[in-house]
Parts: sequence; C-alpha cells; structure tokens
Amino acid sequence: MRRRNNGLFWGIFLLTFGVLFLARRAGWLDVNWHSLVDLWPVLLILAGINIILERRGSAAAFVTTIMLAVAVPTTLFGFFAHDRDRYGVRWNHDDDEEDNNDRDGDDEDTESDDDNHDENTDEAYQSERQRRVTDNVQANTFSESMTADTREAVLKLAGGAGRFTISDPTAELIKADTRQNVGSYSMSVDRDATTRIPTIELKPTDEHHNIDLSDGKLENRVDVHLNARPVWTMDIALGAGQGDLDVSAYAVRSLKLAAGAADLDLKLGAKADVSDVKLDVGAASVTVRVPKEVGCRIKKDGALNLDQLDDFSDVGGGEFVSPGYDAAAKKMTIRFDGGISRFKVVRY
Repeated sequence: MRRRNNGLFWGIFLLTFGVLFLARRAGWLDVNWHSLVDLWPVLLILAGINIILERRGSAAAFVTTIMLAVAVPTTLFGFFAHDRDRYGVRWNHDDDEEDNNDRDGDDEDTESDDDNHDENTDEAYQSERQRRVTDNVQANTFSESMTADTREAVLKLAGGAGRFTISDPTAELIKADTRQNVGSYSMSVDRDATTRIPTIELKPTDEHHNIDLSDGKLENRVDVHLNARPVWTMDIALGAGQGDLDVSAYAVRSLKLAAGAADLDLKLGAKADVSDVKLDVGAASVTVRVPKEVGCRIKKDGALNLDQLDDFSDVGGGEFVSPGYDAAAKKMTIRFDGGISRFKVVRY
C-alpha cells in the first residue's frame, strides 16, 4: 500500500503545483503566502501521522497522503511566490471594466478619465511604497580583527526569513554585511580565557517588530566572510529563505545547519582531515557539494525526501558512502534529517 500511496502523493503533488502556477498567471490568487510559509511545522505533523498509519496498514493513510500532497506544494509555492505582484487582480479587474465600457458605449470620456486617474493613483502609491522601503533599509558592517594566536574559532549565525551567504575569505577574523528593512542585527565576540578560542555570535536583535509587507517586500540579507587560517566550528540556524553557503575555503571541523522552508546550497571543502556535518531541515531544497578527494558517508533520516545520491553506494540502514571511502585520507560524515524535502549531493 505504501508504494501505491507514494505514486498517489507525487501525482497530486505535481497536479497541485501546476494548478497553483496556472492560477497565479491568470491572476486568480490573492493570498498572504508568508502566513502559509510560517505553518510549515504542520507538514511535519502530517507526515508523522501518515508514516504511523502506513506502517499500521490503516486505510486512513490514504486520506493523510492526499492532505500532504496538497499541503506540501501549497506551502512550497507560498515560499517561492512571496514576490508576486499583488496588483495583478486589480489590473485584470480594470481591464474587465474597460471592456464593459466599450460594449455599453456610454460615458466613454468620463470612464477614460477615471481609468487614467486610477492608473496615476496606483503609480503614485507604488512609487511612494518603493521609496518607503528604500528609506527604511538599514545597512551595517560588522568586523573583528584576526590575531596571531587564533587557531580555532566558533561561528554562531542565526536569521529569520531572508538570504544568507558565506563566501570568499577575508584578512579579518570575520567581516559581515547586513541589509534589512525590519529589525537589526548584533554581533558579539567572546574569547575563552584559557584557550583564547573566539566564539562569534551574529544574530537578529531581540526586539519585537510588527512586520507589515503591504508597504513593500521584506529585505533581509546577510553576507559573511571569514578568515581561512583557523579551524572552524559552525552553528547556523535559518528560517525561511535562501542560503548560499560556500565554506570550501575554510577548514570546517563541525557544521550544524538548521533551516525551515529554505533553498540551501552548501559547498564543502577538503581543508579539514575529518569533518562532521549535520543538516536538520523542514520543507526545503538542499544541495550539498563535496570534493571528490574526500571520502564521504551520508546518514539519512526523514519522512518524505526526494533524494539524488547517484554517485553513492547504499550500505543499508539509511547510510550511503562515496567511491573509495575506506582508502580516502580525508573523511566527512553528513547527517541529514529532513521533513519534506529534496536532498541532493554532488561530488565536484
């Protein structure tokens, strides 16, 4: 029954996704997608119930499978559609009024003037909205100097909905640029009195803000650059959004990455002899890039995952190994725990 339900799930999943995109193009949707994205933990609950029912052979698993097949693409679509044009429905409505006026043939000049006034009002409102968004954007730069005795370092990065990047090294211990129109970020650096190991914590402030997206889209971007000399321990917790995390230039001993509804691209390197990577995600699309010279073992656990591990051998128990794993001089372990997600590992 599980195989039949899997086929049912993906069939309804694709059908729902297609209908949503078609409805969006036709201007039939006027939904607060951000509120749907915030409900992604409900998908994990549904997935857990579905697994329990399937393993018990209950006929009710048929119902939960259908619910998941509709809820999952709706939530994912909400994440990818947050930048949609909220004026699409109004524009179609204005077109319909113009068609009716052409057919009636009455008061054409008056209606034309009203339409022009409405268009000018819309343009003025959109211009004012964009100006307010631009004026409210805060840009900050955080940095900490590198010291000669720093051999190890710890990075703790937290963020809500937005885009987060880690890229090219810097001569500083850390350099981070932030841009946001809601709230602000803070950074602290604490050095252990004995080991002198610095712990860097970059996170949003604890202030509570009422987010009103009617005045423009939410902007939250964090770009991080680290020093390549220390051996790094990283703990990253993200909400919804996009993560482009290229840590291939750094010696990463341990990396923990938690995310909700997100699109993640993680590029790992071969600087450390042994690396431990733990990924804990909700409704997400995750691509991990691993050097071919590193022996990689994947330990996977999750409810409904679409995996692409073409170059790995299945050794049973949810574990996969790369070719030549035992003979590799450097080794890496990736632990993946996903709710409803797409998980892909690429060897480069």
